[in-house]
Amino acid sequence: ALGATVEPVSFDEINAAYKKVRRWEADKWADQWIQEAQEVKEPMPEDIQNSAAIYLAMQDLLKTRGAQAITMDCLGGFYSGKLPGYPCLGYMQMNNDGRTSGTCEAQIPDMLAMLISRYMFGRASFASDPVLDTSTNQIIYAHCVAPTKMLGPDGPTNPYIIRSHAEDGKGAAIQSLLPTGYMSTSFRMSADHKGMVIHRAKAVGNVDEPKACRTKLAAEVVGDIERLFYEWDRFSWHRLTVYGDVQEPLEELARAFNMEIIREA
Repeated sequence: ALGATVEPVSFDEINAAYKKVRRWEADKWADQWIQEAQEVKEPMPEDIQNSAAIYLAMQDLLKTRGAQAITMDCLGGFYSGKLPGYPCLGYMQMNNDGRTSGTCEAQIPDMLAMLISRYMFGRASFASDPVLDTSTNQIIYAHCVAPTKMLGPDGPTNPYIIRSHAEDGKGAAIQSLLPTGYMSTSFRMSADHKGMVIHRAKAVGNVDEPKACRTKLAAEVVGDIERLFYEWDRFSWHRLTVYGDVQEPLEELARAFNMEIIREA
């Protein structure tokens, strides 16, 4: 419905690309991520090196397929032993660079929303499992991967910490300390439901605690947070957050696709 072509890729194909990676090249990327990080907490060097090799394998697959975005069942693949490392750091690099996009959990709607953010605004976006705190009028956007260049490839880079994945304490993921003081717009489109859910919130802080995912951006909701609470789970829990007050152009896009617009807050 949105004009994208989606091709399935097996873990066997990902692993075949992983095995072809030149380890010195993966080590170079791992060293760069370590040097640029504010801190490395739980992961061992080999965890980060494996993530770098996954990154290069994903880039090879994208080039071979003539594609520009990838998503995979990273948790299922890692838990089952079919994936030798988490793709989180690779997704960070891809989304920062702005030439390709990567998102978690085999979420095709998230992947499409990331492409929309890149095409329309030249900016990376942050896919998350948000939680709501009605007592403070805040929403916490949480995930174990996020960009560090939310204002575009040529914009500033925010600090980050290399962490283990919060689900299992293994592998390498990222705690991105996202910039505050900016208005953000969060949305999700559903071709099946012919609709878009959308809200705005001002980024006010980064939450640092062991509960939930590693990256946790706190934002003050514009509008009625109780309405947001009750409207929430229409199309899925996930939302894509892009920096900037871009609700109006996103709604114009929804109208172009004859989609219902649901202003959540």
